[in-house]
Amino acid sequence: MGSEPENCPNTPLEICGDVWIGARVIVLPGCKRIGAHSIIGAGAVVTHDVPDYAIVGGNPARVIRMRK
Repeated sequence: MGSEPENCPNTPLEICGDVWIGARVIVLPGCKRIGAHSIIGAGAVVTHDVPDYAIVGGNPARVIRMRK
């Protein structure tokens, strides 16, 4: 029981500078990069890369708006 090593991705997740990640955020293997100055709202499920200056939230996470 549990996770088998061959099912675990070996690709790193790049988290750029000045990123806020809310409580209980889940980042799935489809996400390779969380862009600089972005905000991920609490409880979001991130399935894809997050662009720089984006505010994302929801399940699946989507861009709510861009920071100025």
